[in-house]
Amino acid sequence: MKHLLLIASFFMVFVGLKAQNITIKNEKYDMGKIIYGKPVEYTVEIVNNGSDTLILEKATAGCGCTTPNFVPNQKFGPGQSVKILIQFNSSVLGNFTRYTDIVLSGGIVKQVSFTGEGVQE
Repeated sequence: MKHLLLIASFFMVFVGLKAQNITIKNEKYDMGKIIYGKPVEYTVEIVNNGSDTLILEKATAGCGCTTPNFVPNQKFGPGQSVKILIQFNSSVLGNFTRYTDIVLSGGIVKQVSFTGEGVQE
């Protein structure tokens, strides 16, 4: 029984290390001051630093004011990257933070966010 537990622990550590083989550019993006009601956007880039091909399965926004645009089920090999365009409708006055969940093959789930301050024109 101890051997099975030890093997399972090593497997979980290996899977956890494999999940870290990506780099996310603009993982926490600061939009600064944006004008209320004028849509804005930015791009998140995911780089595959591992040795296996990954698949961008989905990206889901945390609210209706944010829209992730991407190619579903897009494959990207070692050294390659995929991009997700995240659009925000700027329907907020004051400080805000919004989130998008990104799901990759292999059970990799990452959350990116952007912050800013909605101001009157």
